[in-house]
Amino acid sequence: MMSKSTLISEMQKFHFGSRVLCSDGESGILAHIVFDSATRRLTYIGVKQSRLFGKTVYLPFNTLVEATGEGITLNITRAELAAASTTAQGAALDNKSTVERADSANRGTLLLVATHPENGELAYIAAHHLRPGHDTLLQGQYITNIAPGHISVTISDEALNALPPYRPDNELQREVENIIFDLTPLHIDMRGIKARVLDSVLYLDGNISSTLRGDIVHDQALGVPGLLEIKSNLVGDDQLAADIAMALAQDSRTRDLSIGVYPRLGDVRLSGSVHTSQQKAAAEEIVRNFPGVRSVTHDLVVNPKAGMLQVMSSTGVESEDKVPGKYIRHTK
Repeated sequence: MMSKSTLISEMQKFHFGSRVLCSDGESGILAHIVFDSATRRLTYIGVKQSRLFGKTVYLPFNTLVEATGEGITLNITRAELAAASTTAQGAALDNKSTVERADSANRGTLLLVATHPENGELAYIAAHHLRPGHDTLLQGQYITNIAPGHISVTISDEALNALPPYRPDNELQREVENIIFDLTPLHIDMRGIKARVLDSVLYLDGNISSTLRGDIVHDQALGVPGLLEIKSNLVGDDQLAADIAMALAQDSRTRDLSIGVYPRLGDVRLSGSVHTSQQKAAAEEIVRNFPGVRSVTHDLVVNPKAGMLQVMSSTGVESEDKVPGKYIRHTK
């Protein structure tokens, strides 16, 4: 049994009406999902082969590769999908299914279902209007019964009102972008940052001028209601410079050289002297293939007699490396 601590970003999310992709192309939309009520595990997905009059076929859970707001990916061909069964045993759910709170008049409809990736066990749902005027995310612990077209939940008024809202990705995206833009010190970093919200998870990719500023973006985004997780892969120039310097120091072709490393949002400039053109090419190759590097320019001079390195700091003030063999970096 899979740990309940699975990250939101790793779960399978089923949006009714999303496109279904087979290994050889698109082949319909998600119409139903089918659960075994006793184990609370997803057993089949129902795929409608065309949006209007196509038949609905049912594929077992083990044909699933990925399920997100961008679509469902299967490990079978379109021909295999077309030949699948048109029936499936279990509790079938769709976007008309009722979500009902026990011992109350609260009733809503099903928006989204998420399951654990390895075994299909129910993780959470999103319900429309279970609280009047709100969309609500409910963890599996509150779900007491799954039946055809119906989900029962048991939760107190206090707990229900404390639950996070479920908000569409486009709303979350706009709010995240506004927060980042309002952080004045980050304006110079905007061209290097890519922020994308998918299934209530914020993915931060690209480059930023410092690791500290990356932490600021992360901390500010945490305050967005409805955002469930942040996956930050932002690369700070300070960390990038240190990591590149280490890579150069560990490579036999460049370990005995003094090279200045100057990243600017992932655009890296190399400065200094090398002994041969082969060393110059090796340094550029190492840096160009390094994760987080967008481009490489260099002021490396081939000088067989070079013993010290002249480097230019990020402020434009020239300084001299007093200890040959050390890697110099200048970043903010």
